[in-house]
Amino acid sequence: MTNELVKVDRVRSVDEAVAVERLGAGMVGVALGPDPRFDDDRAVPVEAAAEIGKSLRRATLVAAMDLDGDPGRVLRIAGTVGAGLVQSVTGAVPPAEVRAALAGAGIGLVLAGVEIAHDDDPSWVLSRYAEVPGLGTVLFQADVLGEYRDSWRFLREESPAYPEEFQIDDLNELGRDAGLVATLDFTPANVTEIVAALPGIRGIALPLAEAARAGVHAFGFGDAVAVLRALGGG
Repeated sequence: MTNELVKVDRVRSVDEAVAVERLGAGMVGVALGPDPRFDDDRAVPVEAAAEIGKSLRRATLVAAMDLDGDPGRVLRIAGTVGAGLVQSVTGAVPPAEVRAALAGAGIGLVLAGVEIAHDDDPSWVLSRYAEVPGLGTVLFQADVLGEYRDSWRFLREESPAYPEEFQIDDLNELGRDAGLVATLDFTPANVTEIVAALPGIRGIALPLAEAARAGVHAFGFGDAVAVLRALGGG
């Protein structure tokens, strides 16, 4: 099994970070700016993110931030907060000079703006990244069938009736080919089933939010904790 990674995004306090790490999160994300997908106050200042980073004993800190512009600024902020990985708040590909600076500093890049709809052709999901020279991503992060509140049930039960549309096998293949963490409608009742059915992906991602725009999966902190416990954490 390759899908043992758990990534929890947008923690906003040391207490939250320590709790999800204790429950098995291998990557803990902080948002250093507002995210258009969410309507809440989970963005934290650099100083607070640095304290969160210092609190982690095992997990890697992932800093979601503006990666446009001056590479020196990006490296300074990543260094200040202790981030081993960075990701664009918007999911856009950073400029080549920023990607090169990150690679030179040994800081990995997560592209987290991938959204997969039920009628997507699998060959097109990551096609916009294929021609980017020196992309340098460590992970892609995909929100899968965010248009459905019961996205896993739809993918498992209804998608097979439409073989030209996106399938569980397509998600496994993308995971094996590209290195992918996926977000679905995880609950304590379905998460172990989902993980067992998706051995090809690198792991799962739980973005925390109090409110999200339509078509995006997100989890309250308590809901995410319940999912982690169902996976055997704590």
